[in-house]
Amino acid sequence: MAGDVRRLMAGEGGPLEREGLVKRLNGALSSLPLLLRRTDGDPKSVIAMRASIARSDWRALSATLATLKQRHPFDARMLLAAEPTPEMLTLGASIHRTSCAGCHDAASADSLLPAKSLVAQLKSMPREEFAARLLLGVRGDRTTGWRNPFSDFELAALIAYYAN
Repeated sequence: MAGDVRRLMAGEGGPLEREGLVKRLNGALSSLPLLLRRTDGDPKSVIAMRASIARSDWRALSATLATLKQRHPFDARMLLAAEPTPEMLTLGASIHRTSCAGCHDAASADSLLPAKSLVAQLKSMPREEFAARLLLGVRGDRTTGWRNPFSDFELAALIAYYAN
């Protein structure tokens, strides 16, 4: 979510893509109260976040997300291999070719949420954010819509492949 807010604050993308980012933020907020309850967090912050989106107040939303990130940090170490092995790079390339390339290597720019180049995305954001996007964001069609189909090792292999 923080990455989408950062993109909105920077004015990235055209009107259609910006609309897609706002829709994705609203969608993420739909499950956030449940996630916060599971971690003994206060789901009341979601009310303020919804109001921030309604006002297009990206700075306020960013500040609330930063507070949540401090309280509930994402540990990306399992996905960010210090020294990728040749086997990891080969696996990452294979997964990319069979599962990712169809959308991300020839993305349509004229859509709500274009599937941009994963290499370019990795270069444009902190590695931890990219790891979180892969872990939480692999959706695609109905077959991947409810659960990320890749293991931590496979995601680590993808990240290593995109980084190299």
